Amino acid sequence: MNDSKILNWPGWPVKNNPYGEDFDLAARKRMLAGSQMLFPFIQKYKKDLGNVILEVGPFFNPLITPKDFPNSKIFYWENDHHVIKYLKNSYPNKNVYPIYCDLNKIEGNSFLKLKLETQIFFKEFKLHKISFDSVVISHVFNYIDYKLFLMVLKDFIKKDGLLLINNVIDYGLPAFFSEKRPKSIPDTIKTIKKTGYNILEQKIFESPDKRHQKNNRLIVVARSNEK
Repeated sequence: MNDSKILNWPGWPVKNNPYGEDFDLAARKRMLAGSQMLFPFIQKYKKDLGNVILEVGPFFNPLITPKDFPNSKIFYWENDHHVIKYLKNSYPNKNVYPIYCDLNKIEGNSFLKLKLETQIFFKEFKLHKISFDSVVISHVFNYIDYKLFLMVLKDFIKKDGLLLINNVIDYGLPAFFSEKRPKSIPDTIKTIKKTGYNILEQKIFESPDKRHQKNNRLIVVARSNEK
């Protein structure tokens, strides 16, 4: 199957793409390749990711899948209804739990709805509270209030749970960027520490294409400290 078919996602057509070169076929291939740079870190820490894993904003190409984690319960928090439908169809009866989550409104009624919908499954597991063993977040921070999200996440991740982050400042679809996105790599690192995570490993990768990706890539592996 050619790239145009693979990357012509429901709700995000290649032919009638309204975002120009920010999200044309070449841009999608670059974004996908960039997201996959987290794979070596996922493999490195695979034994520590645990049995209940959350991937935030997986879009149509999740990094955590039943193929690689057949014995894990995998949650996806995603704010695109087309993606939710795709994930449900792709992984039926595979211990995969896609949940719609408005990542731009991780507070108030929206937050309560997310918590309640997630809690339903944990009760099925005979667990009294939401407690993820690990969380993976790739190419999401530019679209959300990332400081608030990291603070909220503390209530959902177990003590010593792993957090894997992959982000490039101001890289992606500018039409959807949040004003509360990270402004620099030092700012991102400082916020991760300040919101209650101990950094185990951080790597900065130089941009391979300054025209389309002006800033370098930050990958962080951190551990949730005492709540």
